[in-house]
Amino acid sequence: MLPAAPAAAQLGGSVSLFSQARLRGQPISDRRPVAELELVHDSASGFYLGGSAALVADRTNGLQPFAFKQYAGFAHRLSPGATLDLGVVHNGYTEYSRIIGGGSYTEAYIGIIGRNLSGRVFISPGYFRKDQATLYMEVDGQLDLARNWVIVSHLGRLTYLNDDRPAGSPGGVTDWRLGLRRHMGSIDLEVAWTGYAEDKRPYGPGHDNGGALVIGLTLVF
Repeated sequence: MLPAAPAAAQLGGSVSLFSQARLRGQPISDRRPVAELELVHDSASGFYLGGSAALVADRTNGLQPFAFKQYAGFAHRLSPGATLDLGVVHNGYTEYSRIIGGGSYTEAYIGIIGRNLSGRVFISPGYFRKDQATLYMEVDGQLDLARNWVIVSHLGRLTYLNDDRPAGSPGGVTDWRLGLRRHMGSIDLEVAWTGYAEDKRPYGPGHDNGGALVIGLTLVF
């Protein structure tokens, strides 16, 4: 959760429960439920600082630490319907994720946040590997369908910038999400179809994930 606009100084956050966790379309929790707590402090000047921690219901070991995130940024309102957003985010995952041995990466980002359409560009000098630079671009949209009902969508593209990546690796990955969100006071219920597709590999086809239905319940405070 990254703030979309400058606000008076305040501390807020959310508690979420997801049927599974996905990182840019790819399953990373062995399709097991994940719970996440996130806190963020917004200043009146537009600077913000936040972080989150998540647990996974591991098949063998029960509840275990799953992921953590820290971010800091600055949001500046350009017009009533558009906000400039820039910052840095660090994501880390434990051995209980499907990321072999766990791992982490840091990205710098910049974007424009609108009422119904938003876009960000992320760049990392080391995406899970110190020598693996990446560029990630995303567009998120939302459309009011009826009172308290919103259609949500996402399209993202991860591009590997290194020419010396391992033989047979894809040049990039495209991910997507399309869902329906129901506002119930301070609680949001979202059901979304999400998936990803790798570029064709030099020595064979890329992996195309057929997608999965992900259900999320979020309490904002």
